[in-house]
Amino acid sequence: MYGIEATLPKASGGTSDPVFTEVQRRVYSLNYRIKEYEQKIAEVQKLIPLVQGDREIEVLHRLLDGDSMRAIGKHMNLSSTTIFRVRNNILKQMVK
Repeated sequence: MYGIEATLPKASGGTSDPVFTEVQRRVYSLNYRIKEYEQKIAEVQKLIPLVQGDREIEVLHRLLDGDSMRAIGKHMNLSSTTIFRVRNNILKQMVK
């Protein structure tokens, strides 16, 4: 019995399961993308005080919450074209 144990291969610390390897790759990739988004959001949050106007502030907060242009327009009783124009004004104010 002792001879059999001595011939068994030792674990190398990895896995040969291709599904597990793919899951690990995707998790790493998604974590990287999440960090990039967090950095972008932090930059936008630094510029929020530059935005002036009640309409612009409302649209900005709804955009940051992830609302679509159509949903914001419906909530504020404005057309999506107006929301696009307000968004462009927000960007201009942040760039100055």
